[in-house]
Amino acid sequence: MCKMKTARYDIQHLTMRVVDEERTRVFYEKVLGLVDVSSDENHIDYAFREGEAPFLTISLNGKAQTVAQTGLYHVALLFPNAAELASLLHRLLTLQIPVGAGDHTVSEALYINDFEGNGLELYHDRDAAGWQWTDGQVKMGTDEVDADALLAKKTHEWSGFPVGMKIGHLHFMGNDLDVADHFFLDFLQMDLVTDMRPGASFYSNNHYHHHHAVNLWQSRHSDRRHLDEAGLVGWQVIVDEKYFALLTQRAEQMPGLIENSHAQIVIVDPMGSTLTINHE
Repeated sequence: MCKMKTARYDIQHLTMRVVDEERTRVFYEKVLGLVDVSSDENHIDYAFREGEAPFLTISLNGKAQTVAQTGLYHVALLFPNAAELASLLHRLLTLQIPVGAGDHTVSEALYINDFEGNGLELYHDRDAAGWQWTDGQVKMGTDEVDADALLAKKTHEWSGFPVGMKIGHLHFMGNDLDVADHFFLDFLQMDLVTDMRPGASFYSNNHYHHHHAVNLWQSRHSDRRHLDEAGLVGWQVIVDEKYFALLTQRAEQMPGLIENSHAQIVIVDPMGSTLTINHE
C-alpha cells in the first residue's frame, strides 16, 4: 500500500569529500563535462550545465578511508532519453573508461566509478506504463544491456549533459537493514518497492521504481561512515509542504536528529551521512 501517493520528493544535491582535486577535476570536467560554477581551495560546486544550480559539491582535502565503512554505493543520474545516454556511452568507450551495464526492466543503466572509486549510475527510464507491479512490488531484473542497440540510438557526439538531467536515486551501502527500513519506511514514509532481504531494500515515493536503496552486499560488518574521510558527506531533498509537516512530526522520534524547524529538517541517516530536508 502506498503511504505517499502524490508527494513532491526531489533529490536536489549531494556533497562528497575527495582526496585528490586534480584527478577529481579530470573525471568530472574533462570526462563527463560537468560545469564548475563556484570553487575555492576547499570545494567545487558542479552543475550539469551553464546557468543551472549546482547538484554536486566536492569537498576537497579529505583523508583516505582507513577502514571499510558505510556510505554511497552509487549516485544515479537520470537522463531524459536513451539517445543522450548513448552519446555518453560512446564517449566513455572512446576514452576507454571501464563501463558496467544492467537492463533493469524499468530502466537501462550504465555503471562507472570516478577516479577515487565513487560509484555513478547513468540511466534512462523506460515508460512507466510498462512497469510491472505485484502487491506493491515492482519487477526489476538485471539482464545484459544490448550495447549495440543502445549505441544505435546516438544522434550526436557527446558535448556535455543535456537539458533535463536530475539525480534519479541514491543507493547506499549500509550495515543494518532493520535500521535502514525504520529510516526510510517509518520516518520518510516511503514504500518498500523491492524486498531483497537479507541483502537489500529498495524504497520510493509516488510509485517510482526506487528513490533509494540500501544494500549489505559488501558492507554488512562495516564501520559507520567517517565524515572526515573520502566519501559521501550529505544529501539534500526538497518536499512539498504537506509532506514536510508530516516529517517534522515523525522526526522527533528519530535518532540522529540535528534540527527540526519550520525551515528545514537535518538528520543523520543510518549510514552516517547527513540528510537535509527543505520544503517548497
